Amino acid sequence: MSSAKFGRTAAAALSSAGLGGLFYLYRIEEELSDNNNIIDASTNEKVDPMAWMSLARPARDVLMPIHIVACEEGVDPSYPDLSRFGQHSYLKRYLTPEVYKELKDKKTPSGVTLEDLIRSGVSLPWGARPPRGCGIYAGDAESYQVFSKLLVPILEDYHHFRMVPRRSKVTNVTPRGRPNPLLRRQVTNLNPNYVLQQQLDPDGQYVLHTRMRVARSIKGFRFSPVISREERRQLEDVFRECVADWKDDPEIGGNYLRVMDMSNEQHADLIQRHILFHDPDEYSISAGMGRDWPDARGIYLNSIEDPSLIVWVNFEDHFRVISTSRGGDLLGVFTRLTKLLSSLDMSLRSRGHYYSMHPRLGFLNPSPENLGTALRASVFVKLPRLGHQPGFEDLLDRLRLEVSSRFNDEKSSGIYDIANAERLGQSEVQLINTMINGVGILISLEKKLENGETVNLEDVM
Repeated sequence: MSSAKFGRTAAAALSSAGLGGLFYLYRIEEELSDNNNIIDASTNEKVDPMAWMSLARPARDVLMPIHIVACEEGVDPSYPDLSRFGQHSYLKRYLTPEVYKELKDKKTPSGVTLEDLIRSGVSLPWGARPPRGCGIYAGDAESYQVFSKLLVPILEDYHHFRMVPRRSKVTNVTPRGRPNPLLRRQVTNLNPNYVLQQQLDPDGQYVLHTRMRVARSIKGFRFSPVISREERRQLEDVFRECVADWKDDPEIGGNYLRVMDMSNEQHADLIQRHILFHDPDEYSISAGMGRDWPDARGIYLNSIEDPSLIVWVNFEDHFRVISTSRGGDLLGVFTRLTKLLSSLDMSLRSRGHYYSMHPRLGFLNPSPENLGTALRASVFVKLPRLGHQPGFEDLLDRLRLEVSSRFNDEKSSGIYDIANAERLGQSEVQLINTMINGVGILISLEKKLENGETVNLEDVM
């Protein structure tokens, strides 16, 4: 073998040698309740409905040796060069040459390919801003089965759940000490009566704003990375029909605004007020979500001046339903959110449309990060002292919370966008109650620091 050829082969092998060099095959004998007739369009063969659980996967909670395969054969000439991808890249960890070779010719019944899934992760130049993020988007609901060999390890890594039982005596705990249970079934609970009645900030000194949003995709339509112009317009038409059902409701009734019909001034104003989504950036364009912009994109508002309910149509997800309010009225925000979700669900069903769901993965959407409840419940909270304490981010992790990475001046302003860190494996009510408890602890610690007390964050939780 020539030195140049060996170098190329070795580089491709090294690029795939991230976490999990050893893989194990498992199979779980469990019947799924739907999706039993999926056809692989590339072979016209029926896909085993349990195939997404019969796959090679790394055991994340043990230290695995990295295997470097430097051989001429076995590395597909079209395998992407991931050599400069960072250690946190999902593609570098799990898109091995073997997985790529097995999946590269597969298609879902609607024609989605592996290249459609990884386009966003391999298209942007090194060091691009914004960063690549997940780097993988599903093209339709069936992608989660047809390309399970790639997607299931990513789901396990991100959501801290095991999709298959282990045949080892390894403790079910991740390296950071987080429980790593077997995911059995996703449950939904949108009943506001089960939300904690605790008032986080009755005096309004800390919580500035509350925002909850969920993503929903409609069964039978491809997802944003590959959706056709015709499908996108059909979705918009369906939503506009649904809006007519709510016009007389004083709380959720409102107006749908097409981005194409907005004036430049109105468009800029809605973006400046954080009501409308931004125009697509390089990442959205590379993923395929910015095609035909802004055709068939729009926004639903229950009030133009000060909306508390918003629906984004055909942005990243088919529908993104948002409830928002000034202050810390989490119960009120959640109650409005559930009412609009229920109304949308009933309107869709009356027209023969249903949410795209899976019994274990919950609500299916393009991003593997946004499954399960697909809920992000957040508060903008003032923590100018606590945010500078050593171990603040570790404390958030223990509280099952996350701070948004969208804001670069959090430490200087002292204002943090705090949200639930988890989406999958728990109900909406459970996630919101976890956030209420966690944010309550953060505010109590901030008050102690205001009073001159010393706090050791390692002793919390």
